Amino acid sequence: MRKFVCLICGYIYEGYEVPEICPICKAGADKFEEVFENKEDGIYKRFKVEKKVKENDVVTSFYLKSIEKVQLKKHKAGQFIAVKLNIDGVDEVRQYSLSMKPGEDFYRISVKREEKGLVSRYLHDNVFEGDVLEISEPLGQFILKDSNRPLILMSGGIGITPVMSMLYEASNSGREIIFVQAVLNSSAHTFKSEIKKIVKENNNVQTEVFYSEPLDKDKIGVDYDHLGFVSNEWIEKSLPKDGEFYFCGPLGFMKHIYICLTNIVTDKSSINYEVFGPSADLSEK
Repeated sequence: MRKFVCLICGYIYEGYEVPEICPICKAGADKFEEVFENKEDGIYKRFKVEKKVKENDVVTSFYLKSIEKVQLKKHKAGQFIAVKLNIDGVDEVRQYSLSMKPGEDFYRISVKREEKGLVSRYLHDNVFEGDVLEISEPLGQFILKDSNRPLILMSGGIGITPVMSMLYEASNSGREIIFVQAVLNSSAHTFKSEIKKIVKENNNVQTEVFYSEPLDKDKIGVDYDHLGFVSNEWIEKSLPKDGEFYFCGPLGFMKHIYICLTNIVTDKSSINYEVFGPSADLSEK
């Protein structure tokens, strides 16, 4: 039996021949790479939870350091790692985007607790500082392209994780960056202080924060910039048509942003996105 890993989503397939299509992300056979038995440790390695940080009411970050203390593979901004957990005797694998600046001596994943999410609930409730997790090397092809065009990073909810890494990577490049974040309110506003620090240190970075249901204590102009959702009208009025667009979030958010962007940009190759879970055609209603 042979093993193949999908370079797009991290799915590991066991069989005699490379699969024609990934059952998770629908990538073709050319996106699979064979993993040989003597490279088994190359799939999952043991990392210790160095820090566990509660970002807000729903998101917790896990800072992971190699037990072997080897130099980490530098991830490309936007990539993810696969995390393998044994829960009640069953191995469960999930993919989580790396949310920190590439080149650090740790990996950071930021996990939203989903009430019906077996693994996310386990990480939040049962994994603590000092515990050991098995993780893969960074994978995925949702990464920044070389470009000097304005960079527009857009996220909905926990979709901020890959674009946060992109923000770190691009912030000192000098290119114009517009960082658009859509969240419910301050209780779910992830990386608020980190983003403010990046903006303060880099005058090429502009943020636009949308709260759809602000709390009574949330102040427009202080905690957020816009009430409601990222509308087609706002996109047409506020974003450069010659930019490079990267976005991630819930499927409804993704479809909305995709349709809005196709109305204003002529170069469709400038529209880049990542779907959490099985791939989907964002042009379908």
